[in-house]
Amino acid sequence: MKEFLQALANAIAVLFGDSPPPRPKDPPQLPPPEPEAKDPIGPQEPPPPTEGEPQDASDLDEEDIVIVDHESEPIIEEGSEFEDNPAPPPPDRDPEEVVDEPAPTPPSQPTSPAHKPRFMWCLDAGHGSLSAGKRSPKLENGERFFEYEFNRDIVERISERLVEIGVRHFIVVPEVEVGNFLKQRVKRANELESPIDKLFVSVHANAGPSRSIDHWISDSIRGIETWHYHGSPLGKAMAAVFQRHLIAATGFKNRHLRSKITGQFFVLRATKMPAILTENGFYNNRIEVKQLIRDDIRQDIADAHVSAIMEIERNGLP
Repeated sequence: MKEFLQALANAIAVLFGDSPPPRPKDPPQLPPPEPEAKDPIGPQEPPPPTEGEPQDASDLDEEDIVIVDHESEPIIEEGSEFEDNPAPPPPDRDPEEVVDEPAPTPPSQPTSPAHKPRFMWCLDAGHGSLSAGKRSPKLENGERFFEYEFNRDIVERISERLVEIGVRHFIVVPEVEVGNFLKQRVKRANELESPIDKLFVSVHANAGPSRSIDHWISDSIRGIETWHYHGSPLGKAMAAVFQRHLIAATGFKNRHLRSKITGQFFVLRATKMPAILTENGFYNNRIEVKQLIRDDIRQDIADAHVSAIMEIERNGLP
């Protein structure tokens, strides 16, 4: 009826020389905002981390939108050389405080004249012993898997091999009794003086959503994924190399490359260099956690990181 009355009004207006009223135009559809480009050095003034901001994949809720990269990746070069429970912290301790720990050591010096360093690798062992959660349900023997211990063990193994080869690198957080320590991690990496370009690698173990910290997740939630900043082509290329080597070395399920368009992890969006975050298996998967405890699997994960580093040392990034 409204349409009939409007058409009648328009016809009368035309008969008496008036123009019909113009039809309202639909408002223009604006494209979604693009993430700020990160390469080559990222934002000049990193925004501070916000309360409750996710810091790695284990902090994400199921409704968070992620981009999964299924693109094919290059084949690994044939003949390559690299194919105890702590007590809970006192309640008045600041999780971001460094407690009785030495200051960060300077970057390692090359010991092998055969290798000419191409990059300065900032190796970040995600989280500290004061980070909330970040531990598995109790195992059969009553012990738990602690992510901070796993992350530091992997980084130490990587560092030992890089010293032997002669690759320049810097352990961002050698301290143990810290929390997430986010601003300090980023500040140390950003302010590190280096005559060669810097790259940032944050090492983690993953956790899937569960009813509580004392419940295991579904056995089907498992595998390795590598995260990169959504606006960084170099970060994406770097992540692809690491993911490929990690899957080849461990045989774990390939969960591919991942990124968030908004709300990206602080260590990826605030570092002034290409940066990635590796999630090396799920510690609240009752099957996979038993692998993550094993010394041989940890060495495979560390060696895969070294293999990826050496590929990028040889070939650079596109």
